[in-house]
Amino acid sequence: MGSALLLLLFIIKSYGVAHYSLTTTTALLVATPSQVALGTVTIYAYYVLPAVALGTAWFAVMFRDRIRPAFWPLIAIVVILTALASPLTYLVRGVAVLLVAVWWEMVIRRYRRVWADLPGELGRRRRRILSGLRGLSIVYLGAGAMAGLFLFSLDVPWVSAQAFQVTDPAVVSTQNRQVRADELTIETANRFVGYPIDENEEWVTVLHADTRYIMRIPQSQVQYRLTCHNEADQLHGDRPLFEALQGNPYVSHNIDCRKVLNDLEQRPLGKPFPLQ
Repeated sequence: MGSALLLLLFIIKSYGVAHYSLTTTTALLVATPSQVALGTVTIYAYYVLPAVALGTAWFAVMFRDRIRPAFWPLIAIVVILTALASPLTYLVRGVAVLLVAVWWEMVIRRYRRVWADLPGELGRRRRRILSGLRGLSIVYLGAGAMAGLFLFSLDVPWVSAQAFQVTDPAVVSTQNRQVRADELTIETANRFVGYPIDENEEWVTVLHADTRYIMRIPQSQVQYRLTCHNEADQLHGDRPLFEALQGNPYVSHNIDCRKVLNDLEQRPLGKPFPLQ
């Protein structure tokens, strides 16, 4: 069931990245089936790391009577390392979910006491339901938060964005529905933001960031491929906790893709970048 669920999530992710085009979805899955899995997990690392840290700590405390003493050092290592590696902003959000889970556990405990004196089958059924929910609040709340994040970022590709400049104009779209639907409308560009999803020595396959059109461009025509951060799609970066404790600011190596694209558009085609 876990494997089937992961496969379903990866298919839905590809479907969202393709902007709900089955043709593009099929092309994405055929081009990079392994990247879909690894890349999807990677882009959610900002949320996965706090979830692992707080979830491990939660279950270690809730079920401490069932844990062997030899496992406690391993649990402490997992919690400390994942917490220190978690971005501070996202860790704070995880703590907020944790506080809600603690509040919910207190509500469950209160109603267990209230319903403890209820006679008959109804009382036993309610107590059995509450006993089954005990300790699992973080699971339901965390799963709900992760599901909302997944749907909110469904169209975010699993690879890094790049600003491309090519010598010959590349086709970036074959239909402009805002102008006329169901008619061939070829749009080309020498500079664009895209996501490289597959490549070899001769060709690079790029998913256009705006149109989600799949392009195959000869490697010989690519002048520049500058990795950038697409603010419209990708999560905003933040410093991990261990950097925040040291007072170090967050410094990204990649600026917004639109700024890179604007700089490229101000340069003549083929003009090299000045060396610093």
